[in-house]
Amino acid sequence: MSDFNFIEPSRQSTRGIAVLFGVNAYKFIKKLFILILTFSYAIIKKGEVFGLSLTKMLLIVFTIIVLIVLRSILQYLNFKFHIVGEDFMLSKGILNKEKITVSKSKIQNIYIKQNILQQIINVVQLDIETAGDANAEVNITALSRAKALALKEELLSHINQTEKNINKSAIDENNIYYKASVKKLLLEGFSQNHGRSFLLIAGFFGGLYSSYNDLLGELKIGDKIDDFMIENQDSIGFLILLFFGIFIFTLLFSVIFSLINTFLLNYNLQVIEHKKTIEIQKGLLNKVAIHLSPSRIQNIVISNNRLKRYFGLNTLVIKQAMVDKRLLKHFSIVGLGKEQVTYLTKKLIKKFKVISKKEKPEKYYIRILIYKSFLSIIFFNTISYFVLENYFLLINIILLPVISILIHWRYKKAYYSINDEILLVGSGSVSTITQLLEIHKIQAVATKQSIFQKIRKITTVKVFTASKETTILYIKEDKANTIINFLLFQIESGRKDWM
Repeated sequence: MSDFNFIEPSRQSTRGIAVLFGVNAYKFIKKLFILILTFSYAIIKKGEVFGLSLTKMLLIVFTIIVLIVLRSILQYLNFKFHIVGEDFMLSKGILNKEKITVSKSKIQNIYIKQNILQQIINVVQLDIETAGDANAEVNITALSRAKALALKEELLSHINQTEKNINKSAIDENNIYYKASVKKLLLEGFSQNHGRSFLLIAGFFGGLYSSYNDLLGELKIGDKIDDFMIENQDSIGFLILLFFGIFIFTLLFSVIFSLINTFLLNYNLQVIEHKKTIEIQKGLLNKVAIHLSPSRIQNIVISNNRLKRYFGLNTLVIKQAMVDKRLLKHFSIVGLGKEQVTYLTKKLIKKFKVISKKEKPEKYYIRILIYKSFLSIIFFNTISYFVLENYFLLINIILLPVISILIHWRYKKAYYSINDEILLVGSGSVSTITQLLEIHKIQAVATKQSIFQKIRKITTVKVFTASKETTILYIKEDKANTIINFLLFQIESGRKDWM
């Protein structure tokens, strides 16, 4: 019996005012970030903005803070929730009132989260998702953990008793199957594919340069760089060294970024095992607790690379239908050993077993990869031309062998395996990726074929679940038709639910 009465309308914790203030202040600063920086620069340099002195600007800032506080208080007072029969009712809004009704039977997921501010004031956020939207429809931003757990249990009363008591078991008799050490998290961050971080950092600095071009002009940094380049433009050795130095610096920055991001995202990562389910808990600045039930899982993706295999690290990513996009990055378990990956996969997919027979795509796939690589060659040669000028072709000494190796790896790692229960699809170049899905959860099957593929009687098969698309690349038409007929027969003749 719960100690909390959810029949009568109730508000969040009074500490929720601080959370709402933080959220509202963050949104305000985010929207006007460039303007705030511009005003700050003008105040520091000139002592005024549009004729307004520093004192008047501080008064305006104080007024804005008071307005944000008032807005937060009104949001808190007008936010009420309660349970009526089998429905969860919520009302909110200041001028525009909004009432939300969610049937318990339609609730798919309930997540408990904590950002850094919620951790400081010791409250949690509860998000409720239904099958009708990929974003959480209800967010209660400030509850005590006990009240949040009680509300979650009450809202999941339509699910079987094992899942209903998930929170109680997590507290009373939890079984921590896996806990990632700090060493594993650091190795995970170090061994990641840093290409994405590299592009993010390059884009970030490019955005800063575009936004503050005028400021850089006043400081004459650009002129100093131009003068330095002109003085050394005849030295091919210097240009190559400069290009290499910029690359190494950005790569080092990318590694540091990946280390920090991995550590913050997966801090204190734990996999808590229950009788039929597992729960993921992780995060430093944003703590989350995600309950995973086999019935709701649509796909599993297992990934690693050569460096991760050397350290004995694997990543398990779980795909569920209609997950809040902001939570997608948390549906992963990093730093797992090979045996742990196999155990958790069998826990989440009961009929999983390794399929020894692997089918490869046609060699036509290699030709497609070569054609696609031309864009990368043109792109890097163009950049090299602006940096190395007449010596730009030197980049191909490194570029062409690297692209050849990546093409070889991509074809080597591409395969598919299928039996009565499971479809496995392999892919990747630097990383090795294995996608795994249960056949009875397939929603649709389609083929994709260009005019050139049609001449060669080659096609691509696309398999859709409620969470993602899986592709079997470049196989013969007769094989594709056999696969499609088999999958459709298994789906239509099976009596299992996809969720």
